[in-house]
Amino acid sequence: MKLSSRDEEERRLAVLALRDHPFASTMQLLFKAMGDESWRVRKEAVTAVLQAQPLEAPVLEALIAALRASENAGLRNSAVEALELIGAAAVQQLCAHLNDPDPDLRKFVIDILGNIGCEKCLPLLVRALDDDDMNVRVAAAENLGKIGDAGALPHLLTVLEGGEIWLKFTVLDALALIGAPVPLVSLAPLLQESLLRRATYDCLAALGDVQALPILLQGLQEKAKNAREAAAMALMRVRERLPAEKQTSLVDLRLQEMSGGPIAKKLIDSLHSEDPVVLSALVRIVGTIGDTRAALPLLHVCRSERLRDVCIDAFRRIGPKLLPELVDHFPATVPIERAVIAQLLAEFGDTGHEKLLLDGLLDDSAQVRRSCALALGRPKSQGAVTRLAELLDDDEPQVREAALEGLRAFAATEPATLSTLASALTRAQLPAKRRNAALILGALADGERLSPLVKDEDATVRQAAVSSLGRVELPQALSHLALALSDEEPEVRLAAAHALSDRGGPDALAPLLLALNDSDPWVQTAALRGLALLGDSGALPGVIALLDQACGPVLIAALSTVAALGGANALAPVEKALSHSDEEVVEAAIEILSGFGCGWIDGHSATLLAHPHWVVRRSFVRALAKLRGAESMAILDRALASESDQLVRSEIAALLGRLR
Repeated sequence: MKLSSRDEEERRLAVLALRDHPFASTMQLLFKAMGDESWRVRKEAVTAVLQAQPLEAPVLEALIAALRASENAGLRNSAVEALELIGAAAVQQLCAHLNDPDPDLRKFVIDILGNIGCEKCLPLLVRALDDDDMNVRVAAAENLGKIGDAGALPHLLTVLEGGEIWLKFTVLDALALIGAPVPLVSLAPLLQESLLRRATYDCLAALGDVQALPILLQGLQEKAKNAREAAAMALMRVRERLPAEKQTSLVDLRLQEMSGGPIAKKLIDSLHSEDPVVLSALVRIVGTIGDTRAALPLLHVCRSERLRDVCIDAFRRIGPKLLPELVDHFPATVPIERAVIAQLLAEFGDTGHEKLLLDGLLDDSAQVRRSCALALGRPKSQGAVTRLAELLDDDEPQVREAALEGLRAFAATEPATLSTLASALTRAQLPAKRRNAALILGALADGERLSPLVKDEDATVRQAAVSSLGRVELPQALSHLALALSDEEPEVRLAAAHALSDRGGPDALAPLLLALNDSDPWVQTAALRGLALLGDSGALPGVIALLDQACGPVLIAALSTVAALGGANALAPVEKALSHSDEEVVEAAIEILSGFGCGWIDGHSATLLAHPHWVVRRSFVRALAKLRGAESMAILDRALASESDQLVRSEIAALLGRLR
């Protein structure tokens, strides 16, 4: 018998062969294969069982009985997988075993019901919170959280009044998953338990509102590092849910009062954490505090590409007062830190460090050369043009582009030097050098020498020349740009559409309307943007004519342009788009209509709240709360009760928290 073969592949093929026979005659063999030592064989067996659906009650009972196979974890896991995939059809048999004398079986059944997401089982899982077995009680709490029904809330809060730490721990996670508002008075006492502090802060991160801020600010003083970090993360999560003016008054100003003190020092010391989520919150807090002791720890965090942007933002918040320590650190540190220091010197416009930046152009690291090249364009250091021009031949593309950008910054202070450089580049054989010439001539606003480059044999040169020409005052510029709309390369046509949009003026109307017929969707989208900026209602018929054949980004841009040109009287096509099959179009239509008041909401509320895509539902509840304010609470309450997606549930709960 091949099912007993020592060869794994033979056993797997034997299971596959069983699919060709009646299930009743092969069931016992398939159940045996579900306990095979090979996961590949077990997987085939589970698939074969699922293909026999609908399964009769005795088969379901046999699967549930397999959950007792404590000696064969493979069989038990296969049974769990099968029952979860069978889903609602297995619920009745599963629920009948919630009183089984075997606590392990009861726990498995509860886990399966939670993964199925069976809301009808809620009363049974609530009852299991009082099960004699601790593991069963914990499983009940955990899976009530997975199901996410707010009806479990009062029962879970009752558990928090008990004395079982681990059960409370799980309940806090469940409350965060459910996402419904929880009275602060139910959570605050848990902070008296040191083992529960982190979980309580985590729960407040998901559910907390403005009332939780004093607790979270106090939590930054926690002695235990994990509790302090959890409070920090929760504080920033709650802050994100506040209006901008309250973020400053209720959080930022309180944090700034900590500068120079022991709490700030502890938070700065925590910047050595290895958890990027924790680090992100701490970096934002430290940046807001504005303590210069954070200079080098923040620089160290910058080594992580994922966290670099948030660190740069923290440096900006602290300001140039931290530069002296960073500059002293420059020679001895790693390349990425030198690159960040050069970037900060540029951003803060700090002078007196030109030698450091010029020396950086010779650095072994392309990253440092790039940052120094960009930085030299800010203070416009004497002699830097020649050094930057040398970098136009650098081996690294990122360095060459940075040098070019740095050079263009000198257009106002050293035009003659740049003009000479551009002349030499214009005559170069390499297209890349002629492209550089086009971009430098654009910075010099030299339309006369740009015009020939619009007809260059190389598309990258034509594209750069067209983009530059859009920013130059030249009588012939419009005709050059209009002609570029018929270029064979879509990138050149796209640059022409962007340039015409940026130039604006009545003469741009006709070529932009012509570009609506382009075969490239990005050219069409750029033309639509230009027409919206022009604001000439004469373009409206041409844009409306595009709606029936447009899709994706073009349709979204066309709807925005219709609204921009026709205003409130032209919104019928936008309202019609609320029933479009593309959820991104529907989301865009909601955003456009929201700019014209709430008159459209009542007619589409039911449809949008029941939309199959969560992004649409989330966009609609946001618009509803923004436009109707407190009047939207009844609808939001009903939406929360019926919403199945956790992200949308959290969004609705947060909106209700702000409105109440």
